Amino acid sequence: MNVVIVYAHPYDGSFCKGLLDTVSSRLQSRGANVKVKDLVKMNFDPVMRPDDLKATKTKVYSDEVKQEQADVLWADAIVTIAPVWFAAMPGFMKAYFDKVFITGFAYDHTGVGKLQGKRVFSLFTNGVNDPFLEMSRQYDAIHYVMDCLFGMTGFIDVATKFFASVPTVTDEQRKQYLAEAVEFVDQIFDRQPGEIGQKGHCALLTKLVVKGYLNGAV
Repeated sequence: MNVVIVYAHPYDGSFCKGLLDTVSSRLQSRGANVKVKDLVKMNFDPVMRPDDLKATKTKVYSDEVKQEQADVLWADAIVTIAPVWFAAMPGFMKAYFDKVFITGFAYDHTGVGKLQGKRVFSLFTNGVNDPFLEMSRQYDAIHYVMDCLFGMTGFIDVATKFFASVPTVTDEQRKQYLAEAVEFVDQIFDRQPGEIGQKGHCALLTKLVVKGYLNGAV
């Protein structure tokens, strides 16, 4: 089992770092080959340069992007770990996927996902709790983005878990959160691909586009 962890937090004392350490250790203890992508320490360039966009036609990728694409192809599953900022993943994490999952690599020009059968398990931390998160539709905002990002590119499982009020909960609650994170990523080993499924309908809509139902072709 090959797993890539994409990690997006600038502070090594954060709870996200605790999740990273716990999850990577757990995956390795269960026999997975793990590659960690700490986007801050990598100094991954989040800016979409003209040549990056041109690669949708030329397939000439920067060395940085080529390396990340090779590791995505290597992975059976991707784990993402990040805080929720303004109802979204950090911009530099979104930029990572914008550049790496570019048209021609992750999906073709007809909309067919090229990363078929892969799985993603995402862990997000929040600074506040319900009812605010639910009422402000922050869960929905994350689910929609993850469904589009991974559903469109062919992933078979798109699983997401949230940890609320991280800065203010007790240490005991944080320990419980870490235990829940272990249980969450254990699904990579304990559940078959396709058993978890996807949030939303992006994969279905993509199929309809390809068949022409949504663009007037038929």
